[in-house]
This record gives sequence, C-alpha cells and structure tokens, in this order.
Amino acid sequence: MDKEIFYEYEGDSYGNGILLDQYRNEFSLVSANRKDGKTYMEWVFPQKRDGSKQPIDKSLPWKIKLGPKDEAIKALKFFLAELEGSPAPAYKNQARQDNVPIGEPPPDLPYEDEPPF
Repeated sequence: MDKEIFYEYEGDSYGNGILLDQYRNEFSLVSANRKDGKTYMEWVFPQKRDGSKQPIDKSLPWKIKLGPKDEAIKALKFFLAELEGSPAPAYKNQARQDNVPIGEPPPDLPYEDEPPF
C-alpha cells in the first residue's frame, strides 16, 4: 500500500490500535501501536499444530487475514452491517453463530436489560 492506514483506539494513552496491512495482494488487520509517529506491529509465537501447545520458533504478526481486496471489502461490510444491526448482504460460505440466515435480524435477547457483558 502506498499509505499506512492505522486506527488508534479512542482514549487510549498507549497508542494501541489496528493497522490495515497489505502483503502480496492479501489484506489483513494487525494489532499494532503507534509511538513517536512510528507504527509497530504486535508479534506472537503461535502454538505448534501437533497438539502440544508449545510455541513455534518463529514469531508472526498478530493479524486477521481478510483476503484479496474484493474479499476483504465483503468481510468488513458483513461485520459492519452486523454491528449496525442492519441486514447484512449474503455472501457465499458464511453463517452466523445464532443460526439465523444471513440478512435476517438476530432474535430478541432473552432478557430485558443490557447484555451482562
């Protein structure tokens, strides 16, 4: 990308936020922080896939892969619609956890007050 796109969390005094990263035509959201005008990605040591829960020897950026640009846009629009509570456009191979068809509003909450979280 020509320009770094960084979203800093509002009210955070440590410069924590999210970086939109592009690597080999794949977009991802990366946990990052900004200090003195420079952005630093957060790195992690993922677990081995053998079930041992031991970390691998190589650290990787702490990111969520979104895919190529068109797929990244679809994914972000989907989550934006869910957060806004509007019907989300249906995309292939996606399902919601509450088993409500995509595009339908979620069922009413079983309690009257705000959620307990």
